[in-house]
Amino acid sequence: MKTIVKGTIATAAGVTLLLGGAGTFALWNTSAETAGGTIVSGGLEVEPSARAATWSVNGGAPQESIAGYPIVPGDVVVYSRDMTVTAHGDGLNASFSLDPSSIEPSSSSASDVALADYLSSTAQLTATGDGITTTPTAVTVTGRDGLEEDVTVAVTIEFPKSTTVGFENATQLGSVDLGAVAVTLTQI
Repeated sequence: MKTIVKGTIATAAGVTLLLGGAGTFALWNTSAETAGGTIVSGGLEVEPSARAATWSVNGGAPQESIAGYPIVPGDVVVYSRDMTVTAHGDGLNASFSLDPSSIEPSSSSASDVALADYLSSTAQLTATGDGITTTPTAVTVTGRDGLEEDVTVAVTIEFPKSTTVGFENATQLGSVDLGAVAVTLTQI
């Protein structure tokens, strides 16, 4: 029995010594700050210039408005606008695109809707300027540190002639609002 009592006392003394008398286990810990520096995010923005957009019809002289122009199959209308593109950031790439819903019918009449659908399906966007690359399938902006450039954006809207007689009849007397033609710049 003495051995059991001595063993219990020895065990209790050992646990007390291991606990350090304070009742906690502590691990050493330290930290230090590094001089890592600061980073900032880049930016991507497109803004129209103060100069008004121009329109040309079938390669004619640019004009500020084509309101009420009676478009017919075979006509080509070009919208042109100077814009400022900010693409701040090395390795930043973005694509320009036309928002086809911005070529909208003037009303819900069948001829307005048919004309808007027909014209928006043929609309093509091009852009020229520093940092712009145009291919048959994309218009791309390549960013770099501090890129803020004036570019010219053009939207070509063709009213194609079909080889099928009467194909365009549903568009007759249709009206389309081109007052809010919109382009977008999206990071890729």
